[in-house]
Amino acid sequence: MISPCICEGQSNDFYPDLFGAYFNNMSLISPAYFPKDCKTDITLSYKSRTGAFSKVSTFAFAVSRVLQYQKKNNQLLRIYFYNQKDGPYISYPRGYFNYGYSMSLFKDVKIAAGFALGFAQTSFSAPTATANGNSTSPDGSIGMSFRYKNNLEIGVASCQIFNSVVSPVVAPITYKRYFNFYANYETILSPFLTLSTYVLWRNTPGVMNDMNISALLNYNKGVFSFGGSYRYDKGLSFFVSTKLNFGTEAILLSFVYNTPFLTKLPGWTDSAEMHGQYSWY
Repeated sequence: MISPCICEGQSNDFYPDLFGAYFNNMSLISPAYFPKDCKTDITLSYKSRTGAFSKVSTFAFAVSRVLQYQKKNNQLLRIYFYNQKDGPYISYPRGYFNYGYSMSLFKDVKIAAGFALGFAQTSFSAPTATANGNSTSPDGSIGMSFRYKNNLEIGVASCQIFNSVVSPVVAPITYKRYFNFYANYETILSPFLTLSTYVLWRNTPGVMNDMNISALLNYNKGVFSFGGSYRYDKGLSFFVSTKLNFGTEAILLSFVYNTPFLTKLPGWTDSAEMHGQYSWY
């Protein structure tokens, strides 16, 4: 007699990798995010595992332009690209066009909405003796945000809204819809010190949700900053950055080290990030 049993396998749902310092590239979190106090910015982010897993990496690039910058109501145009590599043969490139609109409700209150449309691809490239293939599908996101006095921002975004399914080789992979809920707040401690705090909850159906709490102490408007974050059940991250101002332009450079401390994850899950941003004011 054969007794029935329930078996569970690994999910084929795909969710993009999350940067430890995700707040350095908020275009990946919400299409409704407007850069603070700048007309244009160019952002680069790169993350890599360490040691033998250095070929597991994530790259992101974004260019944002705010129209009618000095008026009460603004528009946003953005293009951004993302590629996650799970080793030398598997990658998940994607690219988007992003439009946003920000409207002033009261003197210190703004709301914004935005959408992003583009493509998502899964690619397998291996030696000729094994299977190769790639598959591309439409992808997109929508979002809304609330900003008060340029100090507080609260937002929500729905990503991978089409629930697209791709079949690069045999087994289908689903870009399942997920949600980002975030809050950013800046506290003025003194004429030279501010404290930036960030909270992100990423609701990912079928797998463990992400909860990330970060704090960054800034000296002299970010000329030097340091801090850290805790990603629930996934480790601690430590940040250090510098922001150099040249009249109406600025360069931000940031280094992040993600550790498996305070989790059950093995030591080889640590990774390092570098972020760069060039802004016009």
